[in-house]
Amino acid sequence: MMRFLAKLLLVGVFTLTALTADLTKAITITLDYSYDTSNFFGAGNPDGAAAGTQARNSLEAAAGFFSEILTDSFSSIQTPADYYSDVFNGVVTWQWQLSITNPSSGGTTTLYDETIASDEYRIYVGARSLSGNTLGTGGPGGWGWSSNPSGEFTPVEINQIAAISSAFSDDVSMRGEPSGFARWGGAVAFDNDAGTNWNYDNISLPSAGESDFYSVAIHELGHALGLGASNDWNNLVSDTSFVGAAASSEYGGPVPLDCSGSCSGHWAEGTTSTILGTSLSQEAAMDPTVSSGNRKRLTALDAAALTDIGWSVSTPTYAPADYDFDGDVDDADFASFETWFSVNGNADADADGDTDGADFLIWQQNYTGTLSPATAAVPEPNTAALMLLGVTLFASRRFRTT
Repeated sequence: MMRFLAKLLLVGVFTLTALTADLTKAITITLDYSYDTSNFFGAGNPDGAAAGTQARNSLEAAAGFFSEILTDSFSSIQTPADYYSDVFNGVVTWQWQLSITNPSSGGTTTLYDETIASDEYRIYVGARSLSGNTLGTGGPGGWGWSSNPSGEFTPVEINQIAAISSAFSDDVSMRGEPSGFARWGGAVAFDNDAGTNWNYDNISLPSAGESDFYSVAIHELGHALGLGASNDWNNLVSDTSFVGAAASSEYGGPVPLDCSGSCSGHWAEGTTSTILGTSLSQEAAMDPTVSSGNRKRLTALDAAALTDIGWSVSTPTYAPADYDFDGDVDDADFASFETWFSVNGNADADADGDTDGADFLIWQQNYTGTLSPATAAVPEPNTAALMLLGVTLFASRRFRTT
């Protein structure tokens, strides 16, 4: 299991562009809230029911993003029906089990004979008090299977039983894939200490001093998908570097790892790449920390590592003015434009290096709703916006994941 922790750091804002593509979906990340015993993703959230709903929406948005870019095809997992000999008294039963670190208690929970649908990747979610500055923890789950024969069988029946067991083993262990990382799913947990200052809303960027829930969700789901937390990852670690071919090509050589612990689970602190599908620089999602007041998206380097451990990954494309990467252009994107107008190029829809009236016109042209009077004119830059930028730059803490 991997954790997000915190440290002090000065940080600036980073540029967002816009996501549009209707990508082919194969894997579906299914979120299971059975072990959200405190109802963190609802009325039990320490910041109230509305915050709980926002946390759920953000987590589901992050899961939806991975569902859009992962194009593998997984077999279902279902316990075979009992087998009875037609000639003798033989009977065979099968069983499989999945195990997780319970997201609410931190203990091990084992479930038996769950049915996992084709292309489903199930992730159990919840919250508990995590130590220190830890914001989240996640990883893939464990598995096992067994057959339990009794009595006698004919040679033909023995061959049939062997074929059933082989297919069942392949479904449980490899989901029908020939090689690479493949599991039934995993688990993620988030810190529910009342003292954690979360920005739960995936639609709005975090303010100074807020830890961004969406960023932590992307990171922890990455661990649940095997990044930094699987044998397929560990097999590509050499000394202090990750040497997967795709990641090394993207980075320009072996990728340095964070060696403050086991020297395997995260990129080295401050490793940068570009937001997946763009040329915009950002600290990689799978480095060990995230700064308060900052949002991190999955980067090309993170996606390359997914490819290295065995996932098939498609690259999204982006349309102008969809600054929050949610597939539409609306008032939330205008709010980002208004913040950055004449301040920096973070809402640069026409790629000319600044945020100005031309970018506003592109936002209008791509708008998917009805323009309200409040957004009918280009805003004027003001001192308050500049002061807010300064606060964002200098009131930042970093949080570490595992």
